[in-house]
Amino acid sequence: MDKNTLKDIVDLRFCIGFLGESNQESWWQSAFFSASSGAFLSPVFAKTAFLSQYHGLREAAARVHDQHIGIGKDVFHLFRLPELVEMELHRLFEDPKNVTDARMIAANSEKAHQFLREYANDSHADQVGPMRLGSTDILSKRDTWQTVAGCYQKAFKNVTKVFPYFSGAP
Repeated sequence: MDKNTLKDIVDLRFCIGFLGESNQESWWQSAFFSASSGAFLSPVFAKTAFLSQYHGLREAAARVHDQHIGIGKDVFHLFRLPELVEMELHRLFEDPKNVTDARMIAANSEKAHQFLREYANDSHADQVGPMRLGSTDILSKRDTWQTVAGCYQKAFKNVTKVFPYFSGAP
């Protein structure tokens, strides 16, 4: 997968993860990007507080998605991707610019919604709940992730919940 697509996925994770937290849209009960969270984590994880927030947010969102979609050998979603992709995503945090960009997206609700508006494809899907977008062979395409963003954008706008996913079977 190319680096631009990987960066898009990380940015989208921060955006959706942040907006889904309890003090935003409340899709999951975490608050890793609340004002007090950074103050709480910094003394314990002095050099990696931001990365700790990211992993906590990703895990909280993944659990909710897994509850709605299910877990299978060939079932993936924004917050749980194939292991090799997850490793590549983790390596992106070695670049301070990627960390700065992610911080900007999760700075506040308006910035997160702005990122979503600018990145998302216009989704015509009004589906609620689990939504299969295709097979896993489209995970490396940028427009796939723009469609995922559009699904979430529409759900936030309609005050519903959607859980886009991909499965191995075409």
